[in-house]
Amino acid sequence: MGSENSKVVIVATIIIIGISGAALLSMFNSDNPDLTPNSSGIETLTICCNSTDLLYPELDVVNFVFLESGFWQVNANFMNDSAGYYEFLKIYDRNFTITLEELLSINDAIYEGLNQTYSSNITTLLLLEPGPSIWYDIDITYTDGSWLYITTFQTDQGHIIFNSGTGTPNTNLLDGTVLEPLSALDCIVTTIYNLFSSHID
Repeated sequence: MGSENSKVVIVATIIIIGISGAALLSMFNSDNPDLTPNSSGIETLTICCNSTDLLYPELDVVNFVFLESGFWQVNANFMNDSAGYYEFLKIYDRNFTITLEELLSINDAIYEGLNQTYSSNITTLLLLEPGPSIWYDIDITYTDGSWLYITTFQTDQGHIIFNSGTGTPNTNLLDGTVLEPLSALDCIVTTIYNLFSSHID
């Protein structure tokens, strides 16, 4: 009988310890924010526009970084070169967070614009030989290992060099395809401008 009582006490003690441990674990987890997986399909997104003001005034480079809260951190670098590029440059940063929907609106605009382009008769070499100024470029990688790279140029007609693939991104412009018209990507310009306007005073 004493042996059975001892077994009951041991089992009861184990149950109490288990319940207490679960309660403590629950309390610990309640102090931590819920972690949200990256469901966007996007791994990295970087846009560079060399402070040309096309996408947003004085915007130089912007990186989009996924946060475990499910939001995306926007780290934007700006450059005021109104006094002349080789004179005093005012460089400053702005950081804010955006929703998944706002991030996907950029991705959607990219494909919406690309779907309205067609291959140009000009080759990459002929396009790049005169050294045209770059308006902006977009470098995006996806969680499935695919990527795309877009560079736009300030030519009379407006040209785009597009490159995509899987694995290690290839940003060599000579390996890309020349597309036109540049106006097809106006939806990207509008989307980026509206995004920054809504988060920066």
